[in-house]
Amino acid sequence: MSEYIIRFLHFKDSRVEKAWREMETPSMSPYLYYDYMGYIARYTRRHTFYRVKVACIMDGATGEILMLVPLKGSLTLSYFKMLGDIQGCDRTDALYQPRLSQEERRDVTRFFYSSMPRKMKLYRLQEGSPMVSELPQERLAKTGTNPYVRIAVPDDYDAFLKTLSPSVRQNLRTAANRMRRDGKEFTVEMHDNRNPVTDAEWKEIMDLYFRRLFTKYKSRKVRNPFALLRQKYIYYRTKHDTLSLHHLPNSCHVLLRDGSRLVAFTSGLLTHDRSSYTVPRLAIDADYRFYSPGYLLLDGILRRLGEERITAELDMSRGDEKYKFDMGGTPYITTDLKVSQSL
Repeated sequence: MSEYIIRFLHFKDSRVEKAWREMETPSMSPYLYYDYMGYIARYTRRHTFYRVKVACIMDGATGEILMLVPLKGSLTLSYFKMLGDIQGCDRTDALYQPRLSQEERRDVTRFFYSSMPRKMKLYRLQEGSPMVSELPQERLAKTGTNPYVRIAVPDDYDAFLKTLSPSVRQNLRTAANRMRRDGKEFTVEMHDNRNPVTDAEWKEIMDLYFRRLFTKYKSRKVRNPFALLRQKYIYYRTKHDTLSLHHLPNSCHVLLRDGSRLVAFTSGLLTHDRSSYTVPRLAIDADYRFYSPGYLLLDGILRRLGEERITAELDMSRGDEKYKFDMGGTPYITTDLKVSQSL
């Protein structure tokens, strides 16, 4: 193969978009899709001091883009971070032309590192990435991992229930008994591009999310009403994940209701082939905690996804909370790399 060259192109450069879309595979994490990252790029340009840069490794003879690394640099470009290293996006990576062999991917990745002498923080890199394996050890300043959990969607939900621990099955039965005793009947709604959420439903989702966010976590509590209004504007109108989850055609929302009242929800993204449903947002109404709505929501999601053959995997994203494992979850990780300046 010809020698490589590196070029930094604008995110909206037509060459970047064309190559990026060619590199999107059907089962790739939706956090890596061009359309999703577009919301992050816009947010970064408008609301931070970072400069969005897409590092393109090209074939020196033909100019074909073989590898893309979405980055954001400091104002002076003295150091770089992954563009997706932001709250709400739980996975980052480089993208490669699908026809490249594993050895060719390792080769262009090594060229990337040799061409990027500046300090870098490459966080949330997905498992198996050449960005992790091909980093020169002499430039590795610090490394760490982040825990994640995914749940395989069962074809036979009744059989799946039998694999859960006796205590989890008892918790689900207790929650159901409490509901019947109190005359409640929870229903599960699913909204994707075939049945998108309405503006009224989206407001319900955001109201519950915002209320939960600023009441559950003491560090987030805001008592000044004007400061709270400011936070509400930020979360409803400017946050990249709010906008992408609302508007992207591969967004998917599952709502748990008591009558017309929203009790819990998940908001996430489907892969192109619908093989996985990734959930960066989940919230429950604290008034219903007596009924274990988190367990009931996961119970309803897994049952619905399996019955309708919507997807094969529920990716619960970052965090290794106990309830995820209680419902059959298995762990995986992403990797953080702190890269020193090349001498």
